Amino acid sequence: MVVAVLATGWLVADVSVAGESDGDAARRPNVVVILVDDLGFGDLGCQGAEDLRTPHVDRLMSQGLRFNNFYANCPVCSPTRASLLTGRYPELVGVPGVIRTHAENSWGFLDPTAVLLPSLLKRQGYHTAIVGKWHLGLESPNTPNERGFNLFRGYLGDMMDDYY
Repeated sequence: MVVAVLATGWLVADVSVAGESDGDAARRPNVVVILVDDLGFGDLGCQGAEDLRTPHVDRLMSQGLRFNNFYANCPVCSPTRASLLTGRYPELVGVPGVIRTHAENSWGFLDPTAVLLPSLLKRQGYHTAIVGKWHLGLESPNTPNERGFNLFRGYLGDMMDDYY
């Protein structure tokens, strides 16, 4: 079984859990969560956008479970990720706003005792992966692999100069 958490382009495929039969893996659903920074509700074809074509996302949305009613306690990247991964208000897990890791102006730190979704899914036999922007910590104990993800491909911080 596969669990992939997607944020700003996170996408992963993985193989079945060691010691698990193909039949066991087939009975559990694959889980893919897509979290995208700065995407408006109407910016997808499946949400009515006429000027944007998103056929692959539209197909995923037509075949899966769609959440259309949601609440963002703090609609910016770090707190949104913290809430999604913990199921708690972001300020209760140490992330009331965007985590800043500047030498002179640093604040916000994901509570190391907060239980994250990938850890819970791993207990149920899932492999978990994250690809893309993490932005919940740059060092131990808050790196994706330490917080429950089997696979991490992406960047730990925010606003990377990947466009040069």
